[in-house]
Amino acid sequence: MPRGPPLACFFDGACRGNQFARKGPMWVAYVIGDEEHVHEIPDLPTDRGPQRSNNIAEYRALILLLRRLRELAAARPRERYVVSGDSQLVVYQMAGRYRVRDAKLLPLHAEAKGLARGLPVTFRWIPREQNRAGHLLE
Repeated sequence: MPRGPPLACFFDGACRGNQFARKGPMWVAYVIGDEEHVHEIPDLPTDRGPQRSNNIAEYRALILLLRRLRELAAARPRERYVVSGDSQLVVYQMAGRYRVRDAKLLPLHAEAKGLARGLPVTFRWIPREQNRAGHLLE
């Protein structure tokens, strides 16, 4: 029986300069309760060469968060988790509302879905200003 409120979790990713011709490093952040994590991550290796984008960074942040949730669930089970992010694309793809059309995102989506399988997790879109992980990347 679930009891108590779900543990609030947040994720965000950014590729500085992604909206311009130049591209900067990718950064990811995630928050689980009071835990805060920020990491620079490498480009995604693909058949077309290394790739980086805000969407890749968002998925990589979610994957790191879900890996950590799996560790926590194994060590000290919680009834439920609410994973919130400001990327409509990622949140709605994880919730099944959007299809994954970008080939480079397919393996990231599959990995995230696999990690989420069996976890009592709900995905929720939130505005950027409410994303605690996003504030870590500012």
